[in-house]
Amino acid sequence: MRTPTGTSVAVLGHGVRAAALAEALAMRNAVTVWAEHDDAAHSPSVPRADAPHAALDGACLVVLCVDDYDAAAEILRRAERHIAARDVVNLTSGTSVQVRELAAWVAERGGRYLDGALMAHPEHVGKPETVLVYSGSEELFAQHETLLAQLGGATYLGRDPGTAALYDLAMLNFAWATLVGYLYSAALLRTAEVRATTTAPLLNHWMSHTIVSVIADYARQIDNRRYPGDEEWLELDAPLMDHLIQAARERGIDTELPRLIRSLTHKGIDADHGKDSFASLIEIIAGA
Repeated sequence: MRTPTGTSVAVLGHGVRAAALAEALAMRNAVTVWAEHDDAAHSPSVPRADAPHAALDGACLVVLCVDDYDAAAEILRRAERHIAARDVVNLTSGTSVQVRELAAWVAERGGRYLDGALMAHPEHVGKPETVLVYSGSEELFAQHETLLAQLGGATYLGRDPGTAALYDLAMLNFAWATLVGYLYSAALLRTAEVRATTTAPLLNHWMSHTIVSVIADYARQIDNRRYPGDEEWLELDAPLMDHLIQAARERGIDTELPRLIRSLTHKGIDADHGKDSFASLIEIIAGA
């Protein structure tokens, strides 16, 4: 049986993400949950309030996790009289502009605001290796850092409340682009009846021992805005992309992804990056 001994927390939200946050926090804190709709994902072991203000009574920290910022703003407006001088941690996904607007609204009512992003699936909440990033009130983060660490690794990014949301979208892009690349590779190999589980260990090994070091090298090139093509360069890569597209056509799979990569590469060559490394394509993507 759990015996909460820490902070009193109100979790406002619904779905498996909010439920996972509430479960993790309830291990060491007194947690009350409020969800606008009947929520099958809600844990019966965590007390549930029938209104936002009821959840907020006695809570010194508010954790918000809903579908979007319109829903987040609506919930806080409904509880406006009870939000004064509260500490609000918002783990709802959105844009930096939306974050700053809501942070200003909370500040105008005497509250402190911290925006956050959970870079994992709900089943990863509570594990120390899980990545969560935060930005906004430095004082709020410092006061509640131990509690936030109960959700996973807590990294503070600075006072601009919109920074965490930008990290969220950038890291989601990395995840989606990487996983789409994997799915494309698996689809190509499946045409030869190669099972995905056969190649997964090889790909994981390649990622951890080669691609990780390439990313670190590219990061230095990007920050220096110098892209030496000492070992690979765009004019070397371009013909290989033609081979990939041809093989995909021959095997009857979609060619949109490799055609996109080839298009970016030829734009880089046309912009005089032909002798530069693949990292130089950031200048094309960024519109430089």
